[in-house]
Amino acid sequence: MNQELSRRIEAAVAERTRAYVRENFLYMRPDWKLGNDDPLLGSGVIDSIGVIELVEFLQEQFRCDIAEDEITERNLGTLADIARFIAAKCNGNGKGGSIRPPQAG
Repeated sequence: MNQELSRRIEAAVAERTRAYVRENFLYMRPDWKLGNDDPLLGSGVIDSIGVIELVEFLQEQFRCDIAEDEITERNLGTLADIARFIAAKCNGNGKGGSIRPPQAG
């Protein structure tokens, strides 16, 4: 996969995940700035239960299996970490499918 395509996939994953986090965890704090490199756990955006919900969202949205040992801060600590991790899983570097459009809720 070329670098440009990889960057586009990562950007799409980050944006979709950011929208999910804003809607489900920051709905009471609409002015909260959420950058790609801001910590999700240490900053109080997501708690331990929220991590489980986030993993479910990622698995459903991006059709990838996330193993228990992959649920780490290195893979899920920031939006940028999530984007890199999911892009790698969805592109042959792990069990997973492809990036697909969000499902209507």
